[in-house]
Amino acid sequence: MSGNTPGPSRALEIQVPCIVFLVTTPAFVATRLWSRAKSKSDLGWDDWSILASSVFAVIVMALMLASCAYGFGQHIANLTVPHRRMTLKLFFVSQAFYKLTMNMTKMSILLLYLRIFIQRWFRITCHALLVIITSYMVAAFFASVFQCTPVSRAWDKTIPGSCIDITTNWYANAGFSIATDFIILALPMYPLYKTKIMLKRKIALMIVFALGAFVAVTSIIRMQTLNFSSTSPDTTYDLASSVWTVTEENVAITCACLPMMWTPLAKLFPSFFSIDHGVDSYGSSAVKSSELPTSRSQNWTTYLDTKGSVSMNQINDTQNRPSEDSTGQILPSGQVGEAQDLNANGIRKVTEYHVSYFNAKPPST
Repeated sequence: MSGNTPGPSRALEIQVPCIVFLVTTPAFVATRLWSRAKSKSDLGWDDWSILASSVFAVIVMALMLASCAYGFGQHIANLTVPHRRMTLKLFFVSQAFYKLTMNMTKMSILLLYLRIFIQRWFRITCHALLVIITSYMVAAFFASVFQCTPVSRAWDKTIPGSCIDITTNWYANAGFSIATDFIILALPMYPLYKTKIMLKRKIALMIVFALGAFVAVTSIIRMQTLNFSSTSPDTTYDLASSVWTVTEENVAITCACLPMMWTPLAKLFPSFFSIDHGVDSYGSSAVKSSELPTSRSQNWTTYLDTKGSVSMNQINDTQNRPSEDSTGQILPSGQVGEAQDLNANGIRKVTEYHVSYFNAKPPST
């Protein structure tokens, strides 16, 4: 930007990841939505949440790139007063949107869990976490916006007023983010472990959900840069935390999209993710809805998802009738647990019902 004193610049350190993620993050979100459409599933709150999160992430990156145009990445002493104020103002606004995108991503993951898992304790935990994260998101957003009184003091310290301890605020936010990352990461592992599906499918699912560990890693790395960045007198040049901020939020969105990208994963890793012809632990094979039989002379185990799609597995007359647990959930034949129907289009929450047909005697005349 003309007017600034020429000097060293680290702008590329923030510009390159921003440009890369401006391509990859929308691509992952678009692939997720395409997978939903291909499986003929309606968009849920989890999809709308991740879409909103990706929009906020794009805003953060756009603000970062705009701030570089005014001198972000250069020594603060080399910036003109108007450019310094504009750079810091853009950075200030990006902080608020960062709070929104990180917490919206966590909410999207929890909402996805609610579409997949049916255990009562699991759903109660997810709803409790949703309340906590939503409340924290609102509080963190307003704490970021009103970190100084008056607000304009956040980017212009020559204005009389006061500000909260930014270092403490950043550390508190990072601590909450890391803690909830690990809780959300660990939450589905036990239900997945108990799922009655083939071992390699179970491992594949656990790996997909465990990829969220990358988010926790980036959060921890970012946390280590906070003290230096928040106390540095050369805030426009020491931008390590900003680089990791961009990385963290986009890695989080990418990992949140992966569980719904079963179709592309099945094409890349067919031995693990392609389950069209697999056999589950009950000894029955998955059948696509297009392959449903029309005869009513057999007994069938019918799987219904929340969107009304159906797949059916034939069972023998000698098999036991499904049992029912204390929550009223119909359970698989001979098993006490939850049934989940997986196909190449992704993961669907299902409840197993046993349906039998018989020829009724005509009424007597």
